[in-house]
Amino acid sequence: MPKRTLLLILALIIVTVGLVWLSVYTVPQEKAPTVTKKPAVVPFAKTTITLSSSPSAVTNELNLYSLDTQISTGDNKITAVQLEISYDPKALTNVDILPGDFLNDPIVLLKNVDEKNGRISYAIAIKMGQAAVSGNGSIAKIEFSPLEGSNLTTTSINFLPKTKVSAEGQSKSVLKSALGTIIDLVKLSPQTISSPSSLNTTE
Repeated sequence: MPKRTLLLILALIIVTVGLVWLSVYTVPQEKAPTVTKKPAVVPFAKTTITLSSSPSAVTNELNLYSLDTQISTGDNKITAVQLEISYDPKALTNVDILPGDFLNDPIVLLKNVDEKNGRISYAIAIKMGQAAVSGNGSIAKIEFSPLEGSNLTTTSINFLPKTKVSAEGQSKSVLKSALGTIIDLVKLSPQTISSPSSLNTTE
């Protein structure tokens, strides 16, 4: 075999062995992990509802009191509110619910007072063509009389999970929180009720 041919064969063998070694022992460099920045989630539920802790007297005749239901919308623009409220029928009677002044002449979609089970279902909404409302104010007023003969000294009125608030541009409820209240029944005696002319209906 000519010397030149032998050298070519040896060269090919060396090149082949080198390529095999590179393919087996060369570790591919790992790419740096890509960090994807998630867009900041802006909470859409900004509205809070709170029951006043200070009932105001309405009339002497039925020992009737009124409790304000306050709403604060943040930057939500409210179109409707559904209140689901529980109370103790063994402590309160003559229970009723009326619209506050937060919505201007609202449509009453639902109003039901279950005196047996102590539950209020109440829903109101703006009228067609009216602008959605934002700010603070009274969304509803709960009227009641302390039940005569009850041995209870305090009672609570609470919001139920089905309480919801609808707002412009939102498909889900924008209710952030709903806070009930505890009423001191001892203070609500007929002797402490003021005459209607001197009533203070604000908190």
